[in-house]
Amino acid sequence: MKRSIRRALLATAALALSSVTALAAEKVTLMYTASAPNVAAFVAKDQGFFEKHGLDVDLKLAQNGSIIVTALVSGSAQIGIPTPVVVFQAIENGVDLQAIASTNVFPDPSAAGLVVSKTSGIKGPKDLAGKKIGVPGVGGLLDVVMREWVDRNGGDSKKINIVEITLPQSADILKAGQVDGVASVDPFASRAVEAAGGTLIGNYLDIIPAGTVASIYTVTPSWASAHKKEVEGFQAALDESVAFIKTHDKEARESLAKYTTLPPPVVANLTWPNLSNHLDPEKSFQFWNDLAKHRGLTTKDVDLKAFTIRYPGE
Repeated sequence: MKRSIRRALLATAALALSSVTALAAEKVTLMYTASAPNVAAFVAKDQGFFEKHGLDVDLKLAQNGSIIVTALVSGSAQIGIPTPVVVFQAIENGVDLQAIASTNVFPDPSAAGLVVSKTSGIKGPKDLAGKKIGVPGVGGLLDVVMREWVDRNGGDSKKINIVEITLPQSADILKAGQVDGVASVDPFASRAVEAAGGTLIGNYLDIIPAGTVASIYTVTPSWASAHKKEVEGFQAALDESVAFIKTHDKEARESLAKYTTLPPPVVANLTWPNLSNHLDPEKSFQFWNDLAKHRGLTTKDVDLKAFTIRYPGE
């Protein structure tokens, strides 16, 4: 009888302790796009790294980075993963934002670039005039870099008929002939080649200097200043996640398939991005500062030091 009572008391205490821990965890909505470089966040959620650092993270899928910025401003999301180009345009328009980590860094081995249909007649940048090209967010990273790549290689980006798509649509709309080509990135670029019979005519991401970051975990300064412990916990969870991915390939691919809704066979064949979370203000962002101004998306430099919330001790 005494043992039964003791077990019941221990079970009650354990339940009470777990309830206190759950109550103590900071609820955070993380908004993301369906992209392979975001895998560290997916793994951190599934493997309990966020929870370990006091965060109760709810992941929500968005169609593009502009929607993510809107969610951050409205408070419907506390952390988002847009691209620097989208964030810098928002800052130009008076929105206060900061970066706390990155998803991956260039050069990146994963497939990305302009995938065109076999019937499009497109062989290179000079052939794009008058063609309909789908991009995942006008003014986003892939759109802006693709246009710059075209102009640097003898084409005229002003003559391209740009239409907005979502990355998961890449293969389907190319196969259906709704566009002549798509500006895409893995796992969607590879699927556009394999499932839609597309041809990768160039990786426009090659123009990005080494050390430049891709997407960034972004917050508002007001949220960051009120949640310094949570920001550091989020950064630490990402570091643990990247280390885990290096030795747990199967689990990482399962998480990627789960949150991107892509078929596991597609995810199984992709090359992992060059995952990296830490930020250096100038090395990480100077290219984006310069490109945004050059393309007429912004008129002034972003204060990169003020913009970047670095890891503790850096």
